[in-house]
Amino acid sequence: MNKLINIIGMFFILTLISCDVDEVPPHSLVENNVITSQSTAESALIGAFVPFKTINPAPFASGYVSNGSHMIGFTTGTFSGFDTDCEENNFTSSIGWDQCSDMINAANIVIEKTAQVADSEFADNRKKEIIAEATFLRFFAQYYLFRHFAQHWDINSPYGGLMRREPTRLSSVDYARSTVAESYTLLLEDLDYIIANGPEFSSVYRPSKLLAKAFKAEVLLMRGSDADLQNAITIANEVLNDPTRSMESSYNAIFENGYDSSELLFTRFFDDQLANIVFRNVDSMVNSFGGRFEVTEELVEILGDDSRASMYIDEIDETTRVPKIYKESGECLPYYMRTSEMYLIIAEANARLGLKSDAIDAINVLRSRAGEDDLDPSDIADDDLITVLFNEISKEIALEKGYAWFASIRLIGPDGKRLVYSLKPTVLNSNGTNQFIWPIPNEEVTLNRLMVQNPGYEQL
Repeated sequence: MNKLINIIGMFFILTLISCDVDEVPPHSLVENNVITSQSTAESALIGAFVPFKTINPAPFASGYVSNGSHMIGFTTGTFSGFDTDCEENNFTSSIGWDQCSDMINAANIVIEKTAQVADSEFADNRKKEIIAEATFLRFFAQYYLFRHFAQHWDINSPYGGLMRREPTRLSSVDYARSTVAESYTLLLEDLDYIIANGPEFSSVYRPSKLLAKAFKAEVLLMRGSDADLQNAITIANEVLNDPTRSMESSYNAIFENGYDSSELLFTRFFDDQLANIVFRNVDSMVNSFGGRFEVTEELVEILGDDSRASMYIDEIDETTRVPKIYKESGECLPYYMRTSEMYLIIAEANARLGLKSDAIDAINVLRSRAGEDDLDPSDIADDDLITVLFNEISKEIALEKGYAWFASIRLIGPDGKRLVYSLKPTVLNSNGTNQFIWPIPNEEVTLNRLMVQNPGYEQL
C-alpha cells in the first residue's frame, strides 16, 4: 500500500517559493500544472532534492556511509542492512528503495515537463541546465539502487537496475528491470547529458558538469573493460586539472573544513530543520558515528601507524567516535564525491591494466599529502599490488561511501578470485553471489508484475 501511495503522491511535485536548495517546498501542485515557466521548473527541481533531507539509515545519510563499511567489516554496531558477516542477507526493508524511487520519479517529472515548455520561457541555457540537474538526481538514485540491488560486477547478468526513464503513473507501475549492460549504458548516457548540458560547478550542493565527470570516471571503473579503464584515467585527470576545485593540502583538512573543503564536489545541505532533529534520531550520522558504530580491528590493522588513522578513531569519555564524520554540532556531512577519489580511480585502473608504476605514482600523491613515505614499485611484487591498492583505498576513503566494499568485489586477487573472498571469509563463493546485494523489496515485487527477484532471495 505504501508503494501505491508513493506512486500517487509523486504525481504532486513539491515546489518552493524560492530557488534555494536549502529550503523545503511548502506546498504541492498537480503534475500537469506544475511546470509552465523557468520559475516553476526551478521550484520543481528543488522539490526533487527533498530526499536528501532524510536522516534515517538509507540511502543518502548514515546509510550512504555505513552500508559498505559494515559489509566489508570495517565498522560494527546495530545495523539495519546486511548481516555483518554477510551470511544471512535477508534485508527486506524498503526504506532505501522507496527514497530512491521518490527521487527518481520527481526527477523524471522535472525532465519530462520541463522539456515540454517553450525555450522562450527560459533565459540562456537554463532549460537544458535544469533538465541536466534533474538528470543527475535520477542518476544518483539509480546508481545507488544499481550498486545495492543489481549484479553490477557481471556485465553479462540479466539482473540489472530498474531504470525508469519517465514518471511512474498508475498505468505504468509494471516495469521490467534492465540487464547489467543496459544499466551501465543508461547511467553513462545520463552522465554524458549532464557533461554536455549541465551548469559549471558553483556549489557543493548542486550538480555540475565537473561532478558528472567525476562520477563517470567511477562508473567506467565499475564496468571495467580495458577501454573503460583507459577512459576512466583520462576523465579522472580532467577532473583533477579543473581549476574550479583543488585538493586540500593535508588529509585532515578535508574533514576539518567540511562543507568548505576545496576538494568537495557534492554533499547535502545541512539546515536548521536537520539540526533540530539529528540528535534525537538514533540513526542520524552524529549518533551513528558518535559512538553507536565502532571501527573494527580489521580496519585498525590496515591503518597501522599511517597518519590518516587519526581521522578514524578518537576515544572521548570511553566513547569511540569517527573524527572524519562526527561533528559535535551535528553537522555531519556525507562525502558523496571529492576530487582526491580521482587518484584512487587512476591507481586502480592502471593496476588492472598491468601498469604497476603508474598505479603506484597515483597512490603516492595521496600518501605524500598525508605525510607518508612514497612506495617504491620495485619493492612491491606483482601479486601484492592489488592488496597494496586495496589497503591504500581503505586508508584514504574508508567510511565515506562504501568504496572499499565495492572495490573488494571488483578487484581480483592473486588467487584469481574476487578480493572480498579473502577479506571476508564468511562470504562463500559456493553460497551464491546474493551475498553481494540486497533482495528487491517485497512491495516492489508484488506491485510491479514485471519485476524479477534477485537470485537466492525468491523465498523471502
